[in-house]
Amino acid sequence: MKLSSILQDSITLKFSELAREKSHKGEKIISLGLGEPVFETPQPIIDETVRALNNGYTRYSNFKGLYELRKLIVDKLTIEYDIVTKPENVIVTPGAKQAIMLTLMAILEPGDEVINFNPCYISYIPQIKIAEPTSIIHNVDLHKEDFSIDWDKIESLMRRNIKAIILNSPHNPTGQLLTKNDAERFVEIVKKHDIYIISDEVYDALTYSNMVLYSLGSNSEIKDKVIIINGFSKTFSMTGWRIGYLVSSNNHIIKNIVYLQQHLNHHTCTFIQKGACAAFGLSSDYLNSYKMDLKERASFLCENVASNEKLRIVPPQGGMFAFLDISSSGKRSDDFAYNLLLKKNVAVSPGIVCGKNWDDHVRISLCAASKEEFEEGVMLIDQFVKDI
Repeated sequence: MKLSSILQDSITLKFSELAREKSHKGEKIISLGLGEPVFETPQPIIDETVRALNNGYTRYSNFKGLYELRKLIVDKLTIEYDIVTKPENVIVTPGAKQAIMLTLMAILEPGDEVINFNPCYISYIPQIKIAEPTSIIHNVDLHKEDFSIDWDKIESLMRRNIKAIILNSPHNPTGQLLTKNDAERFVEIVKKHDIYIISDEVYDALTYSNMVLYSLGSNSEIKDKVIIINGFSKTFSMTGWRIGYLVSSNNHIIKNIVYLQQHLNHHTCTFIQKGACAAFGLSSDYLNSYKMDLKERASFLCENVASNEKLRIVPPQGGMFAFLDISSSGKRSDDFAYNLLLKKNVAVSPGIVCGKNWDDHVRISLCAASKEEFEEGVMLIDQFVKDI
């Protein structure tokens, strides 16, 4: 397989090299870069997984996944978003990333064009090119002042052969949610131009603003054109477990994805699927506490940034990240991250990895460190910038 140059030409970051060097030396680093919750997987999920192992859940499952888990996913979608679907339209995958990959492979054909919003999750662009090397990607930058959608740009692209649009709400890395107006406009675009929406909703449970979270899959007029992506990694601190899922009312897409899954990995680990079922039985106190913690961390960050004239931030509304505007610091994102790590032992992610026009931002993870370390890290960023 000849890989596209977009996969081979990875960005070389000084920050990454320094991070590896410090890690090898055993230095203590406050990590505000990883998209991984610091807390452990909830004990009921672990207990159910162990029971599954002891009870023989060590063999093949259905290509789509355990019926029990798929039924629980359907119930969640019905209760939370009034989405009408069936277990037959759910496919459990080894991580949400695999769900996106399988979806792209199932719908893209040579020469198809895809709209991707920048800044973005760093795997979207490589995944599009792996799925269909001849695909054309239109990276549409969000407005920098508030991370809103550039609708003029979207409308201009409708004259082209657009096959799909990738959406992510709550958004990585900005923490913004799709507005009601945005959702309505996307519905009209799908109806008019017959475009697929790949809706990455992996952070859907982690909203902490007063905004309503919209899932385009709930609109009956376009349900056959929407593929919902979700998983357990972020909400339940199960990053290493590798379990996600996709949902589509389009039976043709489901059939194609089942075929791909059958020949790529057969199915998702059976006892992990059984363990994931326990996530749906957790007390609401678990999620409420998690979201309150995220909200408090986001508020602490925003209040701290407000007192620094060289920094600016659009308050996140959900998810695990905030995107910090460092343009007034005079440093590019990799240089900023490198020197912050060098001088203060605080790690953040350079914005350049989220899109070529976002070298004036850095991504901050709200939950990759303990609350005490997070607050210390934020204050160290403030000190670092004021010393520039």
